[in-house]
Amino acid sequence: MSLLSLFTITVFAAETIISPLPDSLPPSDAPVVTKPAVTFGALADQLPVNETDVLGAADSITPTPTPTPTPTPAPAPVAKTGKPSYTIALLGDSMIDTLGPDMPYLTGELRAQYPATTFRVLNYGVGATNVEYGLTRVTQAYTYLGKDIPALVSEHPDVVVVESFAYNPLPDSIGGLDRQWLALAHIADAIREHLPGTSIVIASTIAPDAAVFGDGAAGISFGPQDKVEHVAVIKQYLENAIRFAESEHLPVADAYHKSLDGTGNGKLVYINGGDHIHYSDAGRKLFEDTLANTIIASGILE
Repeated sequence: MSLLSLFTITVFAAETIISPLPDSLPPSDAPVVTKPAVTFGALADQLPVNETDVLGAADSITPTPTPTPTPTPAPAPVAKTGKPSYTIALLGDSMIDTLGPDMPYLTGELRAQYPATTFRVLNYGVGATNVEYGLTRVTQAYTYLGKDIPALVSEHPDVVVVESFAYNPLPDSIGGLDRQWLALAHIADAIREHLPGTSIVIASTIAPDAAVFGDGAAGISFGPQDKVEHVAVIKQYLENAIRFAESEHLPVADAYHKSLDGTGNGKLVYINGGDHIHYSDAGRKLFEDTLANTIIASGILE
């Protein structure tokens, strides 16, 4: 029974008991009951409708909500490759050769992404050689700096990176870009023929700077106009290699555009201060990081 109902019954009983005496009855010694100044109906209207308000907040206990435990995030899944070990061969001119045999930035990035996988890197760079001689080295052994090097395909690499050979353009400046394109196509075809399961990546190395190109390099002496013209050809070859990769739907490691400044020249921070042709350490890192990220993003190891 609600408090309001109880109050109503009480009021009804009280009205029955203390109703005023009729005027015809004689005076009595019973005490006179004074009628309240406020009617019971008015009092009833003043009662709170919500029983909780009648009981009072002090009589109710608000339960303390149990805090929701914060779930522990699951550890990030470790990326896995299709094989426990991979061999990566890099084919190019001195822009590959000067990366050295270990290429720690490249292997470091790959190992960070695939910690359970081991990587072997083969440097097939030969200084002062063009892309057509690069094609020869894919299937034929050769000697470089007094060392006998086996044909690239004989090492059965899982990935072959073909750099643009842009720093050693072909003699014919008019048809050179077409010859570069065809040579890149022949290299890709030779790899597919001899190593059908091998992935191919095209790379475009850092941009040169026309203001200082070749300054300090042994046996090179370019005048200002020679620098501008030579750098313009190199940039055409770098861009041509990128277009070739896109046309063949091959992954392209494009360090070229990343290394350009606002004027279209190569950023000096990436260029070796001794010969103003090859890499500074920052340039080497840029190229190797770009290559590693391209390999990872392409998913060719997974």
